[in-house]
Amino acid sequence: MLIPKYWAQYKQRFDLSETADDTSDTFNSKQATIKRYGWSDVSQTEALSHAKSRVNEAHHRWLTGEDILRRERREEYNASNGIPIREEIISEHGFSENGLIEGNLENRLSDTQLIVTRNSYGAKVANVDNIAIIDVDNKDLLGHLYPEHYSPNGFMPAIPTYQSKPSSKLKVWVFILVFILIASVIAWLGLSWLWLLAVMFGVTAYLWQQASQRDKAHAQKYTDDIASLLPYMMDVIKKRVVNHPTERFRLYQTPAGFRIIATHDTISPSDELVAEWFEYFHADANYVRLCQAQQCFRARLTAKPWRMGEVENNKLAKDIPAKNFWFGSDNTDVENSIEQRQDELKARKQWIVYYDRFAQGYRACRYIESFAGKEASHQLESVAIKAFVEWHDRACRVDKDIEVA
Repeated sequence: MLIPKYWAQYKQRFDLSETADDTSDTFNSKQATIKRYGWSDVSQTEALSHAKSRVNEAHHRWLTGEDILRRERREEYNASNGIPIREEIISEHGFSENGLIEGNLENRLSDTQLIVTRNSYGAKVANVDNIAIIDVDNKDLLGHLYPEHYSPNGFMPAIPTYQSKPSSKLKVWVFILVFILIASVIAWLGLSWLWLLAVMFGVTAYLWQQASQRDKAHAQKYTDDIASLLPYMMDVIKKRVVNHPTERFRLYQTPAGFRIIATHDTISPSDELVAEWFEYFHADANYVRLCQAQQCFRARLTAKPWRMGEVENNKLAKDIPAKNFWFGSDNTDVENSIEQRQDELKARKQWIVYYDRFAQGYRACRYIESFAGKEASHQLESVAIKAFVEWHDRACRVDKDIEVA
């Protein structure tokens, strides 16, 4: 798994005199400020040294005329930027055929390694190296099942194909012609223009009523379509284990989709079978990219802050403080003063205390059902996988009768 323990950022401004002769026309600007992240599993100092070396490397590439990214930014899901997961490591665990291994996993043998991190919005996340977790979003399923009503990558309903666009345009032209006709009659008869206003208000009320009815119909359809996803997902898994009798899965429902855990065997994220599962179950594309880049599977363990009632009643801020420099206050990349950063780090610690306390009132997902092929149902379950599943269910508070967030 690519989850460094220590992080740093470093930036440096290079002037023209430092990079090229005054007569050179290689560069379009006289200055370049380059910022890079650095990471390490050894120490914060080594992470900062790594950041500086990456700045120097980018600087040399810039000198050769290469068009480089000046300021490296943290991106959600690390979209093709080659930066490992930049999350605070909370704890490390291992699962072997002898049971759970707690604490630092260095120099300790375990069949399955688990690292718990805190993500960019403050929630705890499990990162496991060889137990397949498949994340499926409702929006992807809606786009797959009802392409005529939903766009492939979003919740917003698209214009249904059965509705005739020309007929909608025809209604608009009819209303325009009617207004022109009414205005002509009023002008010809010398009547008060209040009649035209009355007609306009009447038509507006009619159109408003029609729009409200359409909104209600769309809302009801969306509710019905969402309700149809759970039976669909269960049927998909049933068909899978029938055709692949050695496989076994556990299905969970999350606030915005589903989580599937393969429990029949351990497997690497780069295995071709994992890619097959991702495609078959319509896994979230961002999640797939992250798993492949970081060589681990991920599962959120605690609630998203904005889904918690404490955010709405102002007991908890929606965003975690010090989101961009939680790893230290001695880096040179942040414009704020050291005192300001330290204040934000204190605010971050207090936010985490409140969040962890409030998160106990929510569960990350709810367990639905287990599915096993004929051959898998007769096989002995891996002790390591069973231990991880039990740990996962406790951490997610799956069996608690509380709100899913």
